[in-house]
Amino acid sequence: MFLRAFSLFSQEQKSLSQLANAAYARQQYAEAGALYNRIARNKGNKMPVDQLMKMAHSYHEIGYYKEASDIYQEITSRTDRPASAYFAYGEVLRQLEQYDAAKQQYILFATSDADSLTLKEIALQSCDSAVVWGKQAAPVQLKPVKELNTPNSDLVSGVVKKGLLLMSNGYRSMALNGGSQSKPPTDKRTELPYYKAYVYQQYSGDNSNTYLEELVPALLGKYDYHIGPVCLSSAEDTLYATINIQGRDVPVTGKGIVNGVRQLQIYQSVKKNGKWETPVLMPGINVPGYSSSHAVLSFGGDVLYFVSDRPGGQGQTDLWYSEKQADGTWGTPINCGNQVNTVASETFPTVNEEGILYFSSRGYAGMGGYDIYRVKGAKSSWEIPQNMKVPFNSAGDDLGLILKRNGYEGYIASNRQGGMGKDDIYYFSDPDYFNRVDRNRNPVVETEHSVPSVPIGQPGLVEKKHTAEEETDKQQLEELKFLYDYNSASLLTASRRILDQVAAVLKRHPNWKIVIASFADNRGSDQYNTDLSALRCYAVIDYLVNKGIDPKRLYYSNKGEGNPVNGCKDGVPCKEDEYKQNRRSELKIKW
Repeated sequence: MFLRAFSLFSQEQKSLSQLANAAYARQQYAEAGALYNRIARNKGNKMPVDQLMKMAHSYHEIGYYKEASDIYQEITSRTDRPASAYFAYGEVLRQLEQYDAAKQQYILFATSDADSLTLKEIALQSCDSAVVWGKQAAPVQLKPVKELNTPNSDLVSGVVKKGLLLMSNGYRSMALNGGSQSKPPTDKRTELPYYKAYVYQQYSGDNSNTYLEELVPALLGKYDYHIGPVCLSSAEDTLYATINIQGRDVPVTGKGIVNGVRQLQIYQSVKKNGKWETPVLMPGINVPGYSSSHAVLSFGGDVLYFVSDRPGGQGQTDLWYSEKQADGTWGTPINCGNQVNTVASETFPTVNEEGILYFSSRGYAGMGGYDIYRVKGAKSSWEIPQNMKVPFNSAGDDLGLILKRNGYEGYIASNRQGGMGKDDIYYFSDPDYFNRVDRNRNPVVETEHSVPSVPIGQPGLVEKKHTAEEETDKQQLEELKFLYDYNSASLLTASRRILDQVAAVLKRHPNWKIVIASFADNRGSDQYNTDLSALRCYAVIDYLVNKGIDPKRLYYSNKGEGNPVNGCKDGVPCKEDEYKQNRRSELKIKW
């Protein structure tokens, strides 16, 4: 009887090992981790070290860093430990912000592989850098976006005229325009639902109504597995979507019971006569047997950047680009080069202003996990990538820095400690953003702050004879004043209604340029009031841009607490209504 029980136990263990190894080979880490855990409970300290390594790696991949750390600690105490365990242990400790302990593990990691030695040196440097950067005061505060974050993963992938593009696996049970699913299909890699693409409308109606909806469900709803991220052209008539390989048959990546991995592919859809055409695989961009994903357009729309693990790269996943041809097709992809790409992974490229690329990488000195980097250049010619440091980077994975079109509000996604889900969306508002991240910009006129595509100071003047209608319109606009609540840059309802009329006038006079001057009352420091008045300028610019006004026609001048309309100056007591008159924006037309 005992022998029979032992025989059945051995068969069960063999079956569990096969299932676990197969799930691991398919990168189904949530399932593999659970299976290896069952084996560990049965075998205890007799569990083979290679299975312990796979269990720890599975936990690491699904974000269970503490559990992975405990397993790596056990592995490194064994005599049969592989050298790679030290490096893997260091990586997990770094994501737990235990930088000194991580450094000790990296030091113990010995290898003769050149790429691994490079990563070791970067990891050691990262531990030192993270300690220094972590002590620096954050220039802005990141705030979790509670209305968008779920217990699962939520990310911002871009902006559209009326709001934000999102990808999430946390909204599928919501009653949105694409329907709700009480039990959505799950990805065995994470045991979470598959991603879908969404749009968060922020500028509908009077700007007070915001809502979330699935992005063109009639177009993308028919696809299985992961959908996203999605990129739209500036005219929002061409869509580029990352989607898993469809159908039952997928390329086999191993032997025996391993069924293969569903690579990612990039689809394109064009809107004609107001209707989206069926998405098609982009010819020449996708390579059979390899992933292509995360497509994003350059500022001018003539270069497509994307992520791929295809041959010819520098590391695990690289950034590639393709140029738009004269006939509208896309040319042969070219690697972005070793100034951007590393022996590790680069992912999640974004473009927020002309000549600047943002991306996340594990191959440079960083805080831990994926860090966000900013680099000037184009195609395969780049300067040295700059780490965005705190608060944009953390010990966790930080992805996809997205700026709104006003240039001072933005978002990132991160699985840093303290969030409510796997990846959370964080918001920031930073009127001094471009001055800080780009110290080489030309000096500006009249104001300390600048926004790409929004000119600064005074526009050039053009002499012409003006009609009576133009003179009347000019006089009426320049008499307007937009007031604000105390310590606020939010447009009041009355101001939004007036700006609707301003936008209509500017559309009638397409050659007009306009300077928005904003002011603050004298309460607070001079610098704070200067920054606050900049935010008020941006609020007006943001609203007009979303009403269809070209940002190149918009200039701004943030005056701070200067030029009060009454006697409310420092040391002079005033009534609230008197303070309010100084919290204002004004318009000046330049022909």
